Order: sequence, then structure tokens, then C-alpha cells
Amino acid sequence: MHDDAQGGFAPQADAAHQEAVRCADCARSDSAADHLRPVDHMPIPAEALLGFPDGVPRTSRYNRRAFLRSAAVGMAAVYGTSRIDWTRAFEAGVAEAATGPTQVVMIFLNGGLDGLDALVPLGATDYSVYQAKRPLLHRALGPTTPERVGTTEVPGTSGLFGWANPLVSGTANNGDTKGLDTLWGDGLGGLGSDLALFPAVDYNPPNLSHFDSREYWFSGDLKKLATGWLGRWLDAYGSMDNPLQAVSIGNSVSKQIVTAKAPVAAVASLTGGQFAIERTSTNQIRPVDEIGGLAAVPAGAGNAGLGRSRSAYAQSVDVARKVSSLNGGAAAPGYPNSSLSNRLRTAASLLGANVGVRVVTIDWGSFDTHGNQRAALDPQLRVLSQALAAFKDDLTTRGIEQNVLTVVFSEFGRRIAENQSGTDHGAAGPVVVMGSAVRGGLRSEHPGLASPDRRGNLQVTTDFRSIYQSLIGEWLGGDPGRILPGGPFAGFSASLLA
Repeated sequence: MHDDAQGGFAPQADAAHQEAVRCADCARSDSAADHLRPVDHMPIPAEALLGFPDGVPRTSRYNRRAFLRSAAVGMAAVYGTSRIDWTRAFEAGVAEAATGPTQVVMIFLNGGLDGLDALVPLGATDYSVYQAKRPLLHRALGPTTPERVGTTEVPGTSGLFGWANPLVSGTANNGDTKGLDTLWGDGLGGLGSDLALFPAVDYNPPNLSHFDSREYWFSGDLKKLATGWLGRWLDAYGSMDNPLQAVSIGNSVSKQIVTAKAPVAAVASLTGGQFAIERTSTNQIRPVDEIGGLAAVPAGAGNAGLGRSRSAYAQSVDVARKVSSLNGGAAAPGYPNSSLSNRLRTAASLLGANVGVRVVTIDWGSFDTHGNQRAALDPQLRVLSQALAAFKDDLTTRGIEQNVLTVVFSEFGRRIAENQSGTDHGAAGPVVVMGSAVRGGLRSEHPGLASPDRRGNLQVTTDFRSIYQSLIGEWLGGDPGRILPGGPFAGFSASLLA
């Protein structure tokens, strides 16, 4: 499949990213369930992030004043069969949070990540095939040079793989910060690694369409079902009252969490309760203190309007101080400046709040690199590796990292042979699962490059549904057979967990 003629240049979400060539199929097949419309919009008050220390306000959804008296730090678009009672929703979330529930974050990399240029095959036969099939794009062995990006051997894989250097820590690689190598550790599993790697994940026979492949991954079946795989899990085991049990970070819900009856939500950001003062140095002035000082000045007699205004400012300052005092309220260091970091920070805040969040979905990137691959791919790999490491540190700071598994996946890999400056749609891309609870290291077979399928793609060694199966049965809880049609699915040995 060669789609260059169908596409054009599409802008990236982050300024650091170069443009990637995208095909028309990719442009019409994102994960947002845009055909659905929210049934309600529920404010997220500061007290929700604080765990409602004074109790959940008892009010109907029509009485917004009780929920907004301390200001909202965000707004949740609610999707479900009917409008909900906000008090009951938050009470259900607080009750669920009290059990210390397991949580999962699904990060979808839009467009089809080229796994061979991220996880480089270094085995003698594989590397020679890789180098021959990609004379312009292949990574060099060892350090990066001015002529070619290099690789760093992945420990614990017996020399079979190397990280592309934009994925690993170090000033000569992804910057003076953490990367996938710090998450990987020694790669021996147990306490030695917080990253599980599945190098060739897909379904058989692979379909090289963005549209079809995404539908399969999101629904958890090789048919285009009306509900997502996580949506069906919520229908079977989730709450019928709490839409914050599953949140897509963005303006629409992901198809992964589309349900038949359980409420879910989309949250674009949690940015309320802060102040900014133009043309001032943050080292010299704290806007919240300045506004608080002004609000504390009493209004003169007979100036009721000014009094009300200063009272409103005082209330908002109180909210800002509450939010900034949250455990882990300050973002952990190491986040790169990117839209992915913003989404992960929002995810961390929601996961750490006592509102019963079980599932978070995030979409990011533009990996449909039919052309201009080197300029488009490597900046995104740097951002991804730094952001994942910072996200794990953020969760640790908040004291919840042990409850969270993060899954990073794309709809397919890329063709083994290069397409001059890029790569065409392929199969069998990598999936990583991050978390201290995971059994880290190399968790399934790599098929090798010497025996591709009839279209020149990697052979599939792991069915993506086998990973979903393990996430349900071992982590979220429940019977995978109720959720995933056609199972059980074989794909890797033993348990996903440590």
C-alpha cells in the first residue's frame, strides 16, 4: 500500500515536530467518537481534586451554584444514556477511590509508528536485512554521528535490539533527562524493569488500512462493533453513576470507551483556578499573592459593587491556593514542552484525585511517515520517551504509581523496506506496558526480518487482544470472555504482572 499520492502535508500538534506526509485514510480515521454528543456537562470543582474534604455538595444537576461556589478547575463532557445526578456521581467516585482501584492509561500513537526505527533489530541477520532494505533511513550501530542517528543496545535482549538514540537518556540522545532506557532498567523483569515490551503486535491477517485497523484495536474485535473494548468492560463491571470512571483527555470520547449504558467523560484540561500577570517575572512575583492582596483590601462604604468583585477574587484566590497545595500539584520535573505533556499532567491529576477514575485515554502524534520520516519521527520519539519517564515520576510523587499501568500502542507498524524518504503501511508494531506492577522486559517473540509476509511486512507474533485479555483478567478485574469475542488469545507467556 502506497498512499503518498492521496495525502499531503498536515501540521503537527507540537511546534517541535516536523511535518509528516499523511494519507487520506489516516485523516479520516482518528479515534474520537465524533458521532456521539454529550448528554451533560459536569463541572469538576477544586474540592474534587482535594477529595471533597467537606463532603460532596448535595445538590441536583440544575443547582450549579453549590458546585461552582469554589470554582471549577475543569469541565467534563458526559456521554451516556441520560443526564446524571452530580452528587450521586461524585459520591460513587469517592466510594470507588476509597478501595485503591487499579487504573489503566491507554496512549494511542496516531498514524502507525515505525517500530523498526524505534526498536532497531541488531541481530546479525536482522541488522544486515534492515540495513539493506533501508539504505537511507537505517540507524547506525552505536553513537549518533552528524551523518546518521545511532542506537543503544537494549539490555536483557541478548543483543537482539537497540533503542534508537532519540528514545534514551543523555545529552547526545534525547537530552539531559530520562528516557525509555531508565524505565527499562536491566530488562530482566521483576524489580529490574518497569517496561514490558511486545515487539510485533497486530492481528492476522493484518489489514493495512488506518481506518479498519483502528476500529479493530478500539473495539477489541476484528469487526467494527458499536462499543469499545473498555466500554464493554465498563458496562459489565463499572459504575452506572460515575462518568469520571473513564476519561478521554480531549474534546471527545475515544472509541475505546464508548459504552452501551455506563457513563463516561471527556475532559480537555484542568486549568482553572490560576492567575497570570502580563510582563512580570515569575521569580519576582506570585500572581495569586498579588491578586489575593488586592482582594483583601476592604471596599469603601457604599461601594457594594467593588465589595462583590473583591469577594469573588478572594474566593478564586482560595481555590487557586487549594489546587496548588494538592499532593503532587506541581508537575514533576522532566516533562518536555509538548501537548503530550499537557495531557499526561491532566491524566495524572485525575488519576490522583479521589473521584474513581479507572481508565484514561490519550491520543497523540502524527506517525504516518510516508515521507520526510527522519525529520518527523525523531522529535516525536524524544518527546514520547521524556514524557513517559516524567509521567511515571509524576505518578510516583502523587503516591499512586503502583496503581497505574500505561499502555502505548499504534494501529500498525511500517513496511520493512523504505519508501525513499519514508515507509509505507506495514504490520506488527511494538506495544509497551509501563508500571512498577508489570513484569518488565522482552515479553514476546520477534519474528525477524529474514522471513517477512507476502507483502514485505513483519510477521505477527502477538495478537493485540491477548494484551487486552491480560489487562482485564489480571489488572482491571473481570472475565475477558465477556468482553473480547472469540478468545482466549495466545500471544505471550505467563503473566503480564510481576
